Amino acid sequence: MHALQQHILSQLIHHSDRRYADLKPADVEGNLFMYHMRHLINAGYVTKRDDGRYELSTEGKRYVDGLSLSTLVPRSQAKIVTLLVCRNSASQWLFLRRKRQPLLGMVGFPYGKVHFGETIAQAAQRELADKTGLTGNLAHRGDGYITIRQHDEVVSQIMFHLFYADHLVGELTPETDKGQVFWAPIEAMDDTYMPSVADILAILERGDDRFFVELSYQL
Repeated sequence: MHALQQHILSQLIHHSDRRYADLKPADVEGNLFMYHMRHLINAGYVTKRDDGRYELSTEGKRYVDGLSLSTLVPRSQAKIVTLLVCRNSASQWLFLRRKRQPLLGMVGFPYGKVHFGETIAQAAQRELADKTGLTGNLAHRGDGYITIRQHDEVVSQIMFHLFYADHLVGELTPETDKGQVFWAPIEAMDDTYMPSVADILAILERGDDRFFVELSYQL
């Protein structure tokens, strides 16, 4: 993002609204300043009110909430997801083999990001239907963090809300652009399975009413 656009956003981060004269640096030509202001307006981040003052739009407030205040560039942050741990009557578990990076080809439980404005329960039901084609009564069993490193660098970090079900209905969608979905017993696990799978199942076996855990792995 251009330095002038960062300047405008920085002003509007710290003020509810600003006049043109407050926003434009004295040493910047007006046409150049307005070129970058229009870029922010067209992007949906800034709006101009009827009284001529500028303010962040709702989209702009969401955008700046994800920026580093020191550099005004997007921060890398842990994803917030729902993790779906489901078992069938044959004691098989529902797994997803990933078709994209990071962790391409590895197997874990189906999961998906919580969309802005959703409750976690709504996100879990949507992800279950989207990823697997199935529906069921999902119970929120716990929460936690999973951090995965490769070559001593973090490649994946999620904050998860785990939802469990042992009776799903519908027809399984075996493959989407996100991955391959299948039922398998725990005995079928091999070195392509995420190391968190066994740890999460062990936590569920304890039968806690609600758990919180932090898990970290080096692949």
